[in-house]
Formats: sequence, structure tokens, C-alpha cells
Amino acid sequence: METPDIAAGLRPLDISTSSRAYLEAMWRRRDFAVAMPAESVRARHQNTFLGNVWHLVNPLLTVAVYLIVFGGLLGVNRGIPNYLLWLTTGVFAYRLTSNCVLGGATSISANLGLMRAVRFPRALLPVSVVIGEVMTFTFELGAVALVALGTGEGISRRWLALPLVLVVHSMLNLGGAFIAARLNDSYRDMQQIIPFVFRLLQFLSGVMYPIERYLNTSHAWLHRLIVWNPIVRILDLYRWVFLGTPINPMETLQSILLCAAILVIGFRFFVAAEYRYGRQ
Repeated sequence: METPDIAAGLRPLDISTSSRAYLEAMWRRRDFAVAMPAESVRARHQNTFLGNVWHLVNPLLTVAVYLIVFGGLLGVNRGIPNYLLWLTTGVFAYRLTSNCVLGGATSISANLGLMRAVRFPRALLPVSVVIGEVMTFTFELGAVALVALGTGEGISRRWLALPLVLVVHSMLNLGGAFIAARLNDSYRDMQQIIPFVFRLLQFLSGVMYPIERYLNTSHAWLHRLIVWNPIVRILDLYRWVFLGTPINPMETLQSILLCAAILVIGFRFFVAAEYRYGRQ
């Protein structure tokens, strides 16, 4: 006799499931991956006075603080045309990665009841987190565009490349979310550690200042770490779109390939433990 899950067309996915079959199962349930984040975005901050405006207020307040500290007090804005837009772009884009990875880390532990009640590809949980954050980020990009217009940059044909930049960025974010989800399922302390990691990483990613300006050539290991940090080149791409700042084609291609590799590795790493999610 068929179990209710099989009768409903929801077949168990275990460690022996091929990647192709797993991806096909995810595609069949793609509505689930969109419905969850859409509801989450709607419900988030709904009981606060400003509601979902906090999606914009929070990073804008961060920009204001960094502008005062790094631009006003430390003077790192010297030599950077339109530092306000340069900083705003970096803060918003970096925040997307941080939110995706941290949200991915808690996606399993926050949905234990759902996983125990319904069989579905568990990878849809980190995917739904990233989709939700991208939904929010589209509104934030509107704010960045307004800053660009307000500071005299104007509309450029480079803006047409923005969807491609977002795709590359999402590969990195989804791969990181997959990795963080599995690690946090095994070690729940990860969700406490990740925010501190990202606070440190922002100083090595060029969010508040051009990282290359402060590189000491005697520290080759630090230079390699920054070169291989995909977030650095992702921020460069956003700033190229809005500001026209130059990018290094070879380093950009290297980062794109690295983002794709992180996505593939993260997906396989996550799916390898599919059988145990929700059973602990």
C-alpha cells in the first residue's frame, strides 16, 4: 500500500538520489521556494511603525555611520569620486551576502516542524532564503539608483548588466547558504559565529574603503586572500554598473568561476546530508 507521501507524488529523497533527479524534484516544487520567501518578506516588520521600510532604513543608517566615520573622521574618501554612492553600493551588496548566508544557516533549524510533516527537497529551504533576500534587494537597488541620480551620476547603459551581476552574486550567496545550512545543522553555534565572521570580512572586502590602497606588498598572503575573495570583485562589478569604476577582466572572470564553483560545491555538500535534516 502506498504511503500518503508517495500517493501525493512526494517521494523520499535520500543520499542515493542523483543530482539530476534532485534538481528535477526541486523544479517540480519551485512554487514552494517562491511562496515561502514572499510570505516572509510580507510578514517581516509588519508590526513595526515603519513596516518593511526598515529594509531600506537599516542599511541607510549603516551608510550614514560609515560615511561619518570613514569618510569624515578617517578621510578614506580621498581620491574616490562620489564616495556616498561608492559606499552605499558596497554596504547594500555586502549586506545581501551576509543576510543570505546567515539566513541559510538557520533555514534548517527554523523549519524542523515543516520538514517532519512534509517530504520535499531540503535544498529548497536555503534557496527560499536567497530568493527572499533577492526580493528585498531589488527594492534596495532602487534606493541605490536614486542615490546615483541624486548625486549626478545619471542613467547609464551599464545598468543593463545589473541582472547578470545579480546572477553571479546569487551564485556566491546560494553556495554560501548551502554550506552554512549544513554546518549549522551539525553545529548550532555556527549561527552565532557567522555574524562575527562577516563583520571581520567586511574589512577585507573593500566595503568602506578601496582595499587595494591599503595592501602592503610585503604581505603576499594578504594580497592573495583579497584577490581570491569573490566579494571584492562582486562589489567592483556593482560599482562599475553605478559609477563606471574600472574592473580587471581577468580577476572578474576568476571571481565568476569561483562563485560558480562555490555554488556547485555548496550544493553537493548540502545534499550529501539530505537524509538527516529534520531528524535530529
